[in-house]
Amino acid sequence: MQVPAPFDVVRWNRLERLSLEASTQFANIAEIEAAHARRLQANWCASAVALAESGSDIRPLLTNPPGIGPLAAVGRMLSTRGRVMETPDPTAAASRYYQSSMFFAHAGLQRDSDFNRSSAFQMVDRAVSAGAINNNPTGHWTKPQVIVSAPARIDLGGGWSDTPPFCLDWGGCVLNLAIELDRSYPIRTSIRRTKDLVVRLCSRDEQLTTECHDIAELLRGGTPGDPFSVARTALQITGLFNSDKSLASTLNRMGGGIEIETEVDLPMGSGLGASSILAATTIRALAEMTGESLNNQEISDRTMQLEQLTSTGGGWQDQAGGIFPGIKLLSSGPGLTQRLRVQTISLSTRREEELQDLLILYYTGIRRIAKGLLQQVVGRYLARETAAIQVLHSIKTLAMEMAYAIQEGEWDHLGELLDRHWRLNQILDPHTTNAPINALLAQAKPYIRGAKLAGAGGGGFMMLLAKSPEAARTLRQCTMSEGGEVRTWNIAEHGLKL
Repeated sequence: MQVPAPFDVVRWNRLERLSLEASTQFANIAEIEAAHARRLQANWCASAVALAESGSDIRPLLTNPPGIGPLAAVGRMLSTRGRVMETPDPTAAASRYYQSSMFFAHAGLQRDSDFNRSSAFQMVDRAVSAGAINNNPTGHWTKPQVIVSAPARIDLGGGWSDTPPFCLDWGGCVLNLAIELDRSYPIRTSIRRTKDLVVRLCSRDEQLTTECHDIAELLRGGTPGDPFSVARTALQITGLFNSDKSLASTLNRMGGGIEIETEVDLPMGSGLGASSILAATTIRALAEMTGESLNNQEISDRTMQLEQLTSTGGGWQDQAGGIFPGIKLLSSGPGLTQRLRVQTISLSTRREEELQDLLILYYTGIRRIAKGLLQQVVGRYLARETAAIQVLHSIKTLAMEMAYAIQEGEWDHLGELLDRHWRLNQILDPHTTNAPINALLAQAKPYIRGAKLAGAGGGGFMMLLAKSPEAARTLRQCTMSEGGEVRTWNIAEHGLKL
């Protein structure tokens, strides 16, 4: 072996020998550890983004993050992806924004978290609006007065699966009934033309009236709990009123002012779809006043758009429950445009009498507004929480099973399905029940096959399926909670009535 000069063999043999272990004393340990940490953080960030984009539940990642820096980095990457996807896929953009808000929140960057969370719900609004129909009003009042009334609805199964963006991604399926209460339609909108060039809004059930004299007042955003929010927003989405023209000039061109009077003979937070169905009656009445031809599908679409604008959110099953008559299985496929398939559940006279005799509609005396709840449930879906997604798919199946049980008169099975749905609702939203509701159910348990609250839960009306006609009579004679009462109902043979 030849060693090139000046490293001859003699000199080489004289040099100090170092083992691999001893050589570590010359290494920069801090730099090595920092490089290792950077690789781990980069891998964690890449895994986090990949899991988020695959639709996986990202919460386990957040339980033990490698630091504030990586959390913020993933938040920024997901927010960037959300911006890129806004136009081609607004529901996916909503999910990226919501996931981004979760990472920012865990990093302690609350302002960034709030901004991205708000962006997520704006994307849901955009997705709903993308499926809305175009307006085609005549531009003037064509009738002196229009009155539209509607039944309420009770949802037996599938509620929540109709809510955007889940229904936009997967389609929804709901079984519900249009019902009369005490032999009358409890929801009404009356519109009449006036000589005064103002927009007058009246809430008959709350005995309140307001007038809009300028365009800014008419076009301001609505809020939950505002008794005039539905009427004001319904006027906005007609496309007849623009901020660059005065209200008086617009009304003069249309042939006069207008008075919209709404009435809901139901308690607030009833769970019977009152606000959505009221919106549907107002939209139908305005279409009649302006000569615009809208079919039931278009009224449902526009109602969902209205609810997004009023910030109450919601899907299509509430308004569809009142727009379409009777018992029906409502379903939609994936897509920004939610085309409803309405399968009427026809019952014999005997079977219908059995259902109306056994199904008790009980008002609990407890009120609850669904806005905050809707955002919580939608947020869980946008975060791709495994339990929430499983529940939403399961309740779609329950709706179909319930339709079969009703048609066949399998009341024991229907009771089991109601109880199963009630348990799933509590997984989706633990606050759907409370101590008074649990006490009421415990009191009714000896007499019922199954039960669940109507709508979002937490209060309002409860559906109790009695074990027998005798048990039903006992329930009708009981006052199971303070302020509670049994209401007489029957299946509505018609939807919206002009």
